[in-house]
Amino acid sequence: MSESIEILRLFESDGRMNKFQDLFKQLIYFLSEENIEYVIVGTVAYSEYAPPRATTNINFMISDSDYGKLESALKQNNLDFIWNAYQQFIIAIKDDSGETKKYPLELSFQSTPKGFALNQPISKEIFGMVDVPVASPEVLVALWCLAVSKGYSKSYYDAQMFIKLQLADVDRCAAVIDSLQESDADKVLRSILTGNAMHVDKIHMDEVLIMPSELIQTHEEIERAKAHRYNASQERRRQLYEGIQQVK
Repeated sequence: MSESIEILRLFESDGRMNKFQDLFKQLIYFLSEENIEYVIVGTVAYSEYAPPRATTNINFMISDSDYGKLESALKQNNLDFIWNAYQQFIIAIKDDSGETKKYPLELSFQSTPKGFALNQPISKEIFGMVDVPVASPEVLVALWCLAVSKGYSKSYYDAQMFIKLQLADVDRCAAVIDSLQESDADKVLRSILTGNAMHVDKIHMDEVLIMPSELIQTHEEIERAKAHRYNASQERRRQLYEGIQQVK
């Protein structure tokens, strides 16, 4: 049985995805009532602009001034959360059955980086909630480049994909990165733009020129890639459906 089918069966069997969506909606109302500024980042934001990815986590970024305020508000309302190793706090979906689940559902929060402002988010509809602020492609690229500069190598390929598919304006990415203090995020962006698609630990951090690269595609190539991804996703859905029917 594929991992995707296992995830679908897991969520459908005990309604955990419905619980996840309900908690998300409650949390949006809660943040609004507490006047806490936030923006959606991470995989959910990625999927608003690029081919969707499966995730069991929704990541919020909140202003540094509201971080302590949110923690206090959660405690006052008896909402359970934990701190992780990355100084984020996590609200996890409880498992009423008492069994240990392989795919935990989580809502996680992180504070804004030093010098970063939550400006000009893009309103999206998520889980039926309208006007949910989602980070722009340029802000996402800047955050991924920052993460790479701090050693989180996986984010390199997310930033690279947005640049490659021209989902983010390069000049705006650079402007956002310039606002980040004491960061090597600009060097990561330069590595991507110069076409040095290498392992992150081998990025030449002394790169000084920003120049066009073969990563930039023509409009025709982008449309062809989109059509290919759409057809592939339809085929995956068909296979998943057939797999679920066979299990039943």
